[in-house]
Amino acid sequence: MRNLFTAFFLLFSLGWPSLSPLHAQQVDAREETQARELRAEVTSILSETRVEGIRQMVFEVKTDEGTLYQIDTSQGYVEGLRYRIHRGSRVFLQVVPSEDGTSVAYLVDVDRSGSIFLIIAIFALAAVGVGFWRGFFALIGLGTTLAILFLFVFPQILAGADPVFVTVLGAVGMLAINMPLSHGFKKETLAALSATIAGLGLAVLFTYLFVWLANLSGVASEEASLLQAKSGLLAHPQGILLAAIILGAVGVLDDVTIAQSEAAIELRRANPSLSRKELFLSAMRLGRHHIASTVNTLVLAYVGSAMPLFLLFLYTHSETASFFLNTENVAEEIVRTLAGTTALILTIPLATLISVWISARPKKS
Repeated sequence: MRNLFTAFFLLFSLGWPSLSPLHAQQVDAREETQARELRAEVTSILSETRVEGIRQMVFEVKTDEGTLYQIDTSQGYVEGLRYRIHRGSRVFLQVVPSEDGTSVAYLVDVDRSGSIFLIIAIFALAAVGVGFWRGFFALIGLGTTLAILFLFVFPQILAGADPVFVTVLGAVGMLAINMPLSHGFKKETLAALSATIAGLGLAVLFTYLFVWLANLSGVASEEASLLQAKSGLLAHPQGILLAAIILGAVGVLDDVTIAQSEAAIELRRANPSLSRKELFLSAMRLGRHHIASTVNTLVLAYVGSAMPLFLLFLYTHSETASFFLNTENVAEEIVRTLAGTTALILTIPLATLISVWISARPKKS
């Protein structure tokens, strides 16, 4: 989920200059003396060697402004070993003016915007091809989610609003639009929406509690520290961490509540003679399976996304397990996982209860 969101973030940043540092071409006269990033196309590969197992390349590029540069990847921090570069490749350069009036260019990244669009198109075709109208409306819902995030939630946080309040407000808006779009206007969706909003409240509660118990600052990661330094949001570092954890729980809550609501109401249709207590107990037997599988899925998803962090700490630290768990970066991932998972576990009986309550037994003829 996090990787998918990252892909869409790249799409927005490449198409929205105000959000992306990669649009540094739009500079004024004062910036001509500063380093800037430009797009360019590789015109020829001059050499490609390996020094002590590290791939190094020398190639020529032509920027979109028409300037020619020769790039030696051994002089840049990426060293060329990460990317597939050939003639015709699009790349990003950092151009640094020198004292003699000339400029030196370094490889920063490859231009993968076309690939991102292709990946999104494959994803959209798969969603519509398998899900038909449900998949189509799910894509519309996804677009709505991104619009709420980039047009409301993120700008409001950057403007100084309380991150948790804005995130919860945005999440409620996303759920109110997306769930009927994706699952239809029916009582199962109403039950799931009610349960998801209740679960959102639980996610807020446990996020606050777990972050307070773990004594997290919100500036453990390099990205969070850089955000605080550049944006001046010094009043809300912990709030941004809280908002991120809450936002991460919303999508999973949506998934389990709709599954549990559908299960409860389908059980009612299959056996209308069940009392509400019997229906609740039958649906909860299915719900416990949802809990077992979803908890495992959540833990694996978070561990997978934080795998470089865990490997780094295990490689560079020879201290005890308690030291490893005490490190704030690791503690953040633990809290992120368990706050959302605890809310999810308690949301399943809530979703079952609401579904049982709205699924009245048919009247006897």
